[in-house]
Amino acid sequence: MTQKRRRGTELEEAIYQATREILDKEGLPALTFPKVAEMAETSKPVIYRRWHSPFALAIAAIQDKIKLENNGRTDEIKFTGNSLRDDLLQVMQRFIVSMNTFGKSYMSVFFSGMSEQENEAMQKMIMESARIDVSAIDRVLERAQKRNELSVINVTNDLKLLPFEWLRYHLFLNKKVDNKKLTMLVDDVLIPSYQHVFQNRLK
Repeated sequence: MTQKRRRGTELEEAIYQATREILDKEGLPALTFPKVAEMAETSKPVIYRRWHSPFALAIAAIQDKIKLENNGRTDEIKFTGNSLRDDLLQVMQRFIVSMNTFGKSYMSVFFSGMSEQENEAMQKMIMESARIDVSAIDRVLERAQKRNELSVINVTNDLKLLPFEWLRYHLFLNKKVDNKKLTMLVDDVLIPSYQHVFQNRLK
């Protein structure tokens, strides 16, 4: 009996799963398109047409795992809170899930002897992550504005990215961020910063 050829999302997920298995068991140096194609039961041209290097495929596979374990991207979150504080805590908690997924399994993989081309791919991933982070905070601030918690404010991207960079710093140093630290970040840093921006606009 001829096996049905997988296409679309089903094939993509099989490729990502095969990629992650190779990374988990053998590491990035062992990741090759022929090996992924064999494990995913697809042809090599399918993979070559989609990704320009095994490193780019590895990044895509990890991003896919983060989305799966996080029920979507951080800027796609379905808010359940009723205040700026609630929304910020929900975004930060979701972001921690993403970072833990990356850090526990793959940090050493991506920061061990990257070539110039691989470094460029990593920079592209970081820039895309920053865009998603900014988008998530934009949604939080828009909701706060609709609730009249904040007026129209012009928060810089540096300020929007501040909590995410703070959390990444703790991940890289393998420091746990518990609810107490997360609450401190929101109550003592973020909300006062946003309120300060608004107050300066009134002057």
